[in-house]
Amino acid sequence: MNVGSITSGAQLASVTLPQLLQARRIERPTAVAYRQKRAGEWISVSWRDYATQVCRLAGALQMAGLARGDRVAIMGDVSQEWLLADMATMCAGAVTVGVYFTSSVEEVNYYLGDSGARFAFVGDETQLRTLLAARTAATLEKIVVMDPSWTGELRAKNIVSFAEFYEPVSFDCDAFLREQVAVAKTNELASIGYTSGTTGYPKGAMLTHLSLLAGGHVQTTFHPTIRTETQRLVVHLPMSHTVARAQATTLPLLSGAVPHFGETTAGFAQTIREAKPTYYMAPPRFYQRFATQILSVVHSASAKQRKDYQLAMRIARKALDDRQAGRAPDQYLSDLFAACRRHIFGPLLAEIGFDELKIAYTSSAPMPSEVMTLWQLWGLNLKECYGQTEMVGGNLVQMVDWPKAGSVGVPVQDPAWETAVLEDGEMIVRGPGLFIGYWNKPEETRSALRDGWLYTGDIAEVAQDGNFKLVDRKKEIINTSGGKSVSPTQIENEIRQSPYISEAAVIGEGKKYLTALIEVDATATMDWARSRDTDIAQYADLAKSEIVIRMIEGEVAKANNRLARAEQIKAFRILPEELSPENGVMTPTRKKRRKQLMERYRALIDTLYDESEEKLIKAQVG
Repeated sequence: MNVGSITSGAQLASVTLPQLLQARRIERPTAVAYRQKRAGEWISVSWRDYATQVCRLAGALQMAGLARGDRVAIMGDVSQEWLLADMATMCAGAVTVGVYFTSSVEEVNYYLGDSGARFAFVGDETQLRTLLAARTAATLEKIVVMDPSWTGELRAKNIVSFAEFYEPVSFDCDAFLREQVAVAKTNELASIGYTSGTTGYPKGAMLTHLSLLAGGHVQTTFHPTIRTETQRLVVHLPMSHTVARAQATTLPLLSGAVPHFGETTAGFAQTIREAKPTYYMAPPRFYQRFATQILSVVHSASAKQRKDYQLAMRIARKALDDRQAGRAPDQYLSDLFAACRRHIFGPLLAEIGFDELKIAYTSSAPMPSEVMTLWQLWGLNLKECYGQTEMVGGNLVQMVDWPKAGSVGVPVQDPAWETAVLEDGEMIVRGPGLFIGYWNKPEETRSALRDGWLYTGDIAEVAQDGNFKLVDRKKEIINTSGGKSVSPTQIENEIRQSPYISEAAVIGEGKKYLTALIEVDATATMDWARSRDTDIAQYADLAKSEIVIRMIEGEVAKANNRLARAEQIKAFRILPEELSPENGVMTPTRKKRRKQLMERYRALIDTLYDESEEKLIKAQVG
């Protein structure tokens, strides 16, 4: 099967995961399927060895009692074992249930109970303890610990190491895959991908072989050379996340992508520096963090180096303005910019491992325009795209080179996919990669899927040039007590233009005016503040520092100048801690959980409003 010839998701209507794995095994047996770093060394795994490991693990699962349609939970750090467990489960006709490795006991209890998983893979002792603390774990028939260094402190009859589970199995890989190719169906359930759960309980999006493959294939339409050219990519997002699943599991089956797995997710920055990806897709927060690291290098450079950098930036600005205005390139300016890229920006990009990066996208959240522009000035042709768990791969992408920030592009260049905007502004999508519904949630399924269309819940505007701009989530509109309806996301995007602000949460439902909670960028703000206030030693000190508060006040004022009066922030507070999944206010992909955020910082929010009028009225009515 020549996957490079697949140009539309419609061509995958009769293709399954075991079929593509078998094709890779036969056609490219010695080619590198992926690379894993262990004990400081990078290990390359061929397609033949990869397929053999998948078959043996699938055989071990079947010998342990796994049947077609059974659910298998996988909770662990990014690793080759996660990939093998995922592919073995799906190739055996069972269903992968991805669980974020940072999930709490309560969340794990929900995932296991909702999915009805019979088997589970966990990454290490920490995740094993979390799993075992969930009461629904009692129904698991087998728990496999993926960490190769696990010594078995919590060993029990249904708990076994990865090596012990599958290494004794001798399996005819060719016969197994041929058998699975014969019985697997493209519309067969292969995975349950839980949504982030920004409101209420997470919903399990049911994904078929076609959902995963057609959704993954969409990413090759963004940049068709991905189909045939070898691309290095680093997998560091949680592998239960749709983007990471595509990078690790489906893209390599459909393209020249070679995923690289570091020793730990926590060390992803070092992994990127070593692997030097040529293809990279991540949420905006990662680009913002990397940009801050580069700027720290610039700020600590010598006076001459900073002067050279400023000159290079002026040249880059002129070159980018010409590109974005569609003006014919000036050869002299192009040569100057190439020299800047080679001598100034290239070494800076090398600091974080981006010096060989050619294909770069951001997704999962709106990208602040200033962050995107900065990367483009440095010579990275960064683009935005849009997708959801429910469509796996995405339906919108910026196709033109050096695009301006503010849009998420145009519908993907594949006639099998359609995108439309309803009268109320909601964007709807249909195509071969859509999910088939929410597990155990028929009402939510009927609301999201209607007549073959996915109702995304996102409000979009379409410009005259065909570019889509996301305005807000349909259900995330703030109605002030003055009757104004405003979009918190748009306002938050304006606030996040500041290099000193990582995140903002706008508040104002039922209130007289809008306020905001602000998470400052730890690196950039700490560098700025320490040179002015010697008492600042840790992040919590930033929220109490008068000079930091005044500086952020100026940054908020800049955002207010770009906003309508009803959208302007009247007061703010700097959060005393960084937002994270661990404190329950962010999803693992850094989407805000607004309800949880409001609850956790209720006391801080109360200080933002003068409630004297309300108290007076309440006192009058008893």
